[in-house]
Amino acid sequence: MVYRVNPGIRSEDQEPVYSVYFEWLDGDWDAVELYDRTPDEGRRFMKVKSGRPLKPENMPTAVKRVDPNRKPTPLLDVENWRGHFFVNQTFKDILEELEPETHQFFPMEIFEKKMKIADYFFLNVCNRLDTYHPELTYPRDENGFWEPVEGEPASLVYSTEAIGDHHMWVDKFAGPTFISDTFAARLQEAGITGISYHPKKQA
Repeated sequence: MVYRVNPGIRSEDQEPVYSVYFEWLDGDWDAVELYDRTPDEGRRFMKVKSGRPLKPENMPTAVKRVDPNRKPTPLLDVENWRGHFFVNQTFKDILEELEPETHQFFPMEIFEKKMKIADYFFLNVCNRLDTYHPELTYPRDENGFWEPVEGEPASLVYSTEAIGDHHMWVDKFAGPTFISDTFAARLQEAGITGISYHPKKQA
């Protein structure tokens, strides 16, 4: 089983009235660049969600967490900034054990009301794969994207062979972000909060 995942997801009993959000305190996010912007057959690059490494120059190192709720909203192990991942040390340790020297973890100090509350990491996933099953995923358009047509047969299955030994990746056709069943099990065993798991067929 493969999982599509999203960051910063709370259980129903944790849902705040107002959204918690983050603001950069230093660096210049708009100036952060990819090392390699060479086009391929997949989706266009969106900086962090490309599956390719980022240059460290201009990367922020601190962020302000803004919680507009009267009752404080607990910090999650995996927080969300515009669909990107702020992760804690445990998440980092597990992923680096499974895929050493693969992904980028930029140290990120988290502040709230001028007080430092945590040391996290900004995660940039550095695997860019096509994990659609070549026979069991159909129909795909001329550019390789899955394009089901109402009333006609369609199937969406991810390839065990294409996934191989990868544990977290951006799919160049399906979009970000996916993890293996092995990584999902390790995160759940560790009790990591703030991540949602959406199971997908795999063969």
